[in-house]
Amino acid sequence: MKRTGTQTRRQAFAIAVSLLALAATGAVAQDSGSNLPPGMVARQGGAQVSLQDIDAYAQKIPEKDRAGFFDSPKRIEGVIMNMLLQRQLATEARAAKLDADPQVQLQIQLATDDTLARIDLEHFRHVLKLPDFDELAQEYYSSHKDEFVVHGAVDVKHVLVSSKDRSEAEAKARIGEVEATARAHPDQFDALVEKYSDDPSKDKNHGLIEDGASAKMAAPFAQAAAALKKPGDISPITKTEFGFHVLKLIERKPDTQKTFVDVHDDLIAKMRKDYIEKQSADHASKFRGNPLEANPDLVASLRTRFLPAGVILPEDAAKAAAEAAAKKRAEKDAASAH
Repeated sequence: MKRTGTQTRRQAFAIAVSLLALAATGAVAQDSGSNLPPGMVARQGGAQVSLQDIDAYAQKIPEKDRAGFFDSPKRIEGVIMNMLLQRQLATEARAAKLDADPQVQLQIQLATDDTLARIDLEHFRHVLKLPDFDELAQEYYSSHKDEFVVHGAVDVKHVLVSSKDRSEAEAKARIGEVEATARAHPDQFDALVEKYSDDPSKDKNHGLIEDGASAKMAAPFAQAAAALKKPGDISPITKTEFGFHVLKLIERKPDTQKTFVDVHDDLIAKMRKDYIEKQSADHASKFRGNPLEANPDLVASLRTRFLPAGVILPEDAAKAAAEAAAKKRAEKDAASAH
C-alpha cells in the first residue's frame, strides 16, 4: 500500500518521539543521525523551526502550564507542523509582495502591538517588587479565622412531596400535614418518610441525606439543612426544583479550625496572585485614564460598517418604518388642510 505524506510524517514524528524517550533513559545515543544543524528541530519546504523558536512560542503559554502542554507528542507535533506551515505560507506571501499591501501592514502592526503589550505586562509583573506575604498572611489569618473553618457535615432526613403528578395546591397541603405532624411528633419522622415522601431513593436511604448542607445539594435544601442546630430540629417547608421538603436534623458533626500551617501555602499563593493581578490592573488603568478623544460619528458607524450590503439592523428598520409612517401622516394631514 502506498503511504500518504501525512502517514509518513506521523511515522517520522512517532520515531522521533520514541528516540527521544529512549535517549532520556540512556537506551540509545542522543545523535539520531539527523542532517539538521545543531539546535534545528525540523525543516520543511525551505522553512525551519529551531529550539529558540519553540522557546519563543512557549512564552505565550502560562509558565505553570508549559511542562504539561509539551508533555504530549501529539501537541509537540501540532506545534512544529503549524509553525512550518505558517512559515511556508508567509514565505509565499512575501514572494507575492502581499506584505506591501497597506491593509496587511496594518494587520502586522496590530499583531506586533498585541505581542509587545503582552510582553510589557509580563515584564511589569517580573520586575514588580513583592511585599512580605508571610507576615501579611499571618495578619490575615489572625483576623479572618472564620474563613478557615471546615464546617462539619450535616446529616438530615427529609420528606419530599413532588408536584409532578399533583397540583401545587395539593402538594402544599400534603407537605403541610407532614410539617405539622413532624413538629408534634419528631420521633415519627421515619414513618412520615415512608408514607409521604416521593423521593425515589427512599427505599434505599430511608430519607437520609448525608452532608445535606454541602454545595452539591440544591441551594434551598442546603440552606435549610445548615440552619438546623440540634438533632431532632425540624425545618420549615422548603421548596426546590424537585418539590417541597421538610427536613429533620439527625447529626451535626463539629466544625474544625484549620491552623495557619494548614493554610499557609494556599493563602500565600492566593495573596501573591491577587496582589500581582491588582498591581497589573492598576498599571493598565493608568493608560486607560489618559485623556481620551473619539469621533462619535465614526464610533456609531461601526455598528453597521461590516453588515452585508442591503442588510439593516432590526432596530434601524423599525425606526425607519416609524419615520416613514410619521412622514406619511404629516403629508396626509397637510393634504387635508388644503
